[in-house]
Amino acid sequence: MGHGCAQLPVRQADEAHAWVAAYYNAYTKRLTPLAAYATNPNIAVVSGFMCCPTDEEANVKAEGWTFFAFALRYYATRPPGEPGAPSLWEEYQSFRRSPQAQRMHAGGLMGSPATIRTKLRKFERSNVDQVILLNQAGRNSHEDICASLELFAAEVMPEFVERDDEHQRWKRAVLSRDLELPEVDTSPSAMPRPRRAPVNMPAEPG
Repeated sequence: MGHGCAQLPVRQADEAHAWVAAYYNAYTKRLTPLAAYATNPNIAVVSGFMCCPTDEEANVKAEGWTFFAFALRYYATRPPGEPGAPSLWEEYQSFRRSPQAQRMHAGGLMGSPATIRTKLRKFERSNVDQVILLNQAGRNSHEDICASLELFAAEVMPEFVERDDEHQRWKRAVLSRDLELPEVDTSPSAMPRPRRAPVNMPAEPG
């Protein structure tokens, strides 16, 4: 079965309603299949994640999760490291203190079960299908990652699992065109985003 999945970065949480409407309208009204294959439409949000008993503990353990985004940008502009090249983790230290990194961190799903539950309810109200939890970025230990997932599974997941049938009914109604979603302009001019400073990469060796 083919799987269609549009991924939204978590910083667009406040815009999720618009993106969900745009995605499903495109799928139900303007889809032009290339062949007779089955599809599985889904829209997913990717987020940094760390669930701990307190917000303070979660923020400390997740302080390196923005390393993932930094590394992607770093290697998009230069070849993989060579012997004697600077440590990528050391290069990351200046970025993690930048305003851009601080905004990324604040937008992630880091915190106590109560804090994460509140943030996830926003996506649930937007009818996002899936949330992808990025728990393994930075220098988290295996034990911290497992403890985070276990706490999330025990104290956060159950209420969302219980309500999944409601979302599936909504989705069936949308896909059958029994429920019409508003047409939303998601172009950059219609949905302006705050300007972000570019990631400052170290200069190439002379």
